[in-house]
Amino acid sequence: MKDLKIFLEILLILISFSSCVKREDKDKFRYDTEVIAIFSSYGVSEHTHDGMIYKGLINASDSLGIVFRPIIPFTYEEGTNTIERLVKNNQSGKKRLIISIDPEYSDYLRKLASQGIVTDSDSTKVLVFDGDLSHPDLYSVHVPLYAPMYEAGYLAGKMDSVNNARIYIANDNYRYMREGKDGFIDGFALSGGDNIDVVDFSETNDDDTEGFYKASLAYLYAEECYNDSCDMVLPVCGETIMGFLRYNREFPGSFYTVGVGADMSVYSPDVPFSCVEHLDRVVNECVVAWIENRLEHKMTFGMDGGWVELIVSGNYKNQLGQVPSEIHRQALEKEAGYER
Repeated sequence: MKDLKIFLEILLILISFSSCVKREDKDKFRYDTEVIAIFSSYGVSEHTHDGMIYKGLINASDSLGIVFRPIIPFTYEEGTNTIERLVKNNQSGKKRLIISIDPEYSDYLRKLASQGIVTDSDSTKVLVFDGDLSHPDLYSVHVPLYAPMYEAGYLAGKMDSVNNARIYIANDNYRYMREGKDGFIDGFALSGGDNIDVVDFSETNDDDTEGFYKASLAYLYAEECYNDSCDMVLPVCGETIMGFLRYNREFPGSFYTVGVGADMSVYSPDVPFSCVEHLDRVVNECVVAWIENRLEHKMTFGMDGGWVELIVSGNYKNQLGQVPSEIHRQALEKEAGYER
C-alpha cells in the first residue's frame, strides 16, 4: 500500500510538471512563484474534495504559469512535520502560497501561528480550507453546504417514495459537513419529512478518518440501510460515498443516494440529485487573488455566487422539476442566519 502511495504521489507530481512544460510561452513561466498543497493523509481521488482541488491547482498552474507542488503525506504526523518545515524555511526566496487542503491540520496551524512560527508575510502565506479557522496570520476558505442541502432535503421530502431518510457524515466536527447535514434535515422537515436519522462515522469507528475514504465500510452500511427500509441516503463523507453507489448499481432500486461533491448520476440511476461543489474554480480564484495581492483572511464561496449548486439528474427532471425560486431564496436566507 505504501509503495502504491509513493507511486501515486510521484505520478501526481509528474502530471503537474507536464502540465507546466506544455505551455507555449515558457519564457513567461514564473519559476519564482509556487503553490505548495498539503493533502490529507488518506489520499487523493477524483471523487473527493481533495481531488477537485487538485484538479483546480493543475489548471491554475497551467493557465497562470506557476509551479505547483502537491504533497501527500503517509500519516498525519508526517503532514504536520512537513508543514512546520515549510513555514520555517523559505531559503529559495520564492513567493509561496502554502495550502492546507484538509481541516485535520487546522489546530496544528493555529498552534504554530500562536507561537509566531507561522506569520503572514509577503513571501509566504498559508491558506486553509476550513471555515472555522480564524487567525490574523492565516487565510481561510469556506464553501458552505447548508443552502444546496436544504434544497436537496426539500426535494427529498416531496418524493412520494421517500419516507425514511438517513444521513452518513464522516465527522460532525467538520463545519461544511455539519452544515450539509443540518441543511438537509431542515429542508426535509419543510416539505413534510420527519423520519430521518444520522450516523457519524467518527463515533462508530476507532479511526475517525475512515469515514472519509473507506468505500468498503459504506458498502456494509448500505446493506444495513436496505434492511432497515431506508428510502434515501445522504453520504457527506468524501470518497466513502462510492460504497453506497456501488450498492445501488448492484441492487437497483434499493434506495436513493444523494450525490455529494460532483454529479454522481453517472455512477447510479438511483441518484435523483447531486450537490455539486466547484472546488476547482474556488481554488483557482484563491490563487489568482493571491497573485494579485487581494487575498482575504476569510473567504466564503457559496451557492449565491454559483460556487456550489444542486443539480437534478436528467431522469428525474420530469418528476421533480427544479427547486422553486422561493425555496431557493429561503435556502440562502436560512444559510445566512445559520448558527455556526
